[in-house]
Amino acid sequence: MPSPEDLYRRGEFYLDRVRGKDCEVVSPNLYICWYDPVTGRMQRRSTRTADLRLAIEMLDRHYLAFHQPADDDKASYTVHQAMTDYWTLHGAEKASADAIHARLKLVNRFIDHEIAIGVLREPVLPTVLDAEWLMRFRKWGTEIDPVTQRRRDPETGEWTVSTRKRAKSTVEESIIQLKAALRFNVKRMEAVPELKHLPRAAVTPERNFRLSLDQIAEMLDYTAEGDPERSPAHPPRLMPLRRYLIGATCTLARPDALYDISVRPDRQQWHRDAGVLDLNPAGRIQTRKNRPALPVTSLLANWLEATDDRLVCHESVAEEDEDRWVVQRPVADVKKAWSVMARRFGVPVGFGPKLMRHSMATLIAQRGVSQQEIPLALGHVVLPPSTRRYVIFSPAYLSETRQGLEDIASELARKMATPLHAKPTQVGPDGRRRQV
Repeated sequence: MPSPEDLYRRGEFYLDRVRGKDCEVVSPNLYICWYDPVTGRMQRRSTRTADLRLAIEMLDRHYLAFHQPADDDKASYTVHQAMTDYWTLHGAEKASADAIHARLKLVNRFIDHEIAIGVLREPVLPTVLDAEWLMRFRKWGTEIDPVTQRRRDPETGEWTVSTRKRAKSTVEESIIQLKAALRFNVKRMEAVPELKHLPRAAVTPERNFRLSLDQIAEMLDYTAEGDPERSPAHPPRLMPLRRYLIGATCTLARPDALYDISVRPDRQQWHRDAGVLDLNPAGRIQTRKNRPALPVTSLLANWLEATDDRLVCHESVAEEDEDRWVVQRPVADVKKAWSVMARRFGVPVGFGPKLMRHSMATLIAQRGVSQQEIPLALGHVVLPPSTRRYVIFSPAYLSETRQGLEDIASELARKMATPLHAKPTQVGPDGRRRQV
């Protein structure tokens, strides 16, 4: 029979299973158990799950809600506990949860690395986090521990492994996240160490490369025609990248916001009659990287009409009887396709898909869009919620930006050798999309 220690314990709380008189388990769910000194009895609360990982998270939440830290608890509170508690109570609920998790994971990996080589000993307390520790972390993160990427070739099925150095800004973002985790748990530790992160300007060199309109036109032609030296199946595989370029050309949006654009009614992003696209879907809490609402250009409306769910998606054709049905499925990102295209067109190393956002902002500035509108269109300036609710539906809202983007689309259409608009499709009564 397993003892509570075999499962999980924190403070006076531990996980166990409910057993009958014959010691047989009567419920698959795990329970949080503790001794209540007020009633003098053992208490328990169901986690409503048999999954140990989820039950541990439930116990952590219960512990943090009801346990009053004593001096001994504060003296033994570890860095790992601080990061875990921050994630459990705060980070996991944020819109930027994936980024928070990745930053804390990098810190955790470094601490585990230093324990493994004998530099640190468990338990790792906040007092060990000083300027010397930061220096070691920066060196390890940027010079010793590479970023490893594994990708599978869709044609051959073979896996390729590539490595690169981690950006200095990535390491600094992890330090900032660690500081946030420590400050969040200030009541659970004796003192919060003073950690000084480097400002972005100190770790990110200024990069002024931008794509010209001619280069964007050539890239769009490439995504339509594919590489002539590759198989005829190459152009369809470039459809997610083509849709990404179209979206970036029409919205100035960040990559994560572009991948999130959807035409589904429950997302409440595309207000067709008002000609407005809200980059922030319904139910998503805005972060400091604000997602604005933008006027929909005629080019963007054309592609949204040709979309079933996500704007950035893969398309395949399924033949049935005499009809050719279009099947769309979302993609996680277009990084691989972008990197191949970037090498082809001589884009400097280190410029990812976000280059389109910077290039389009530069192009509309060159066309006379005011310095008041550009920050608003980019999400750098945020309207008060009470104002935003009404202003975005006004015909005058970002009118200069709309006209600038319309002019750019017209110029692209003249420069390109292939059609800029989406291939005509039709949605039948059954909701399926077919080619016409």
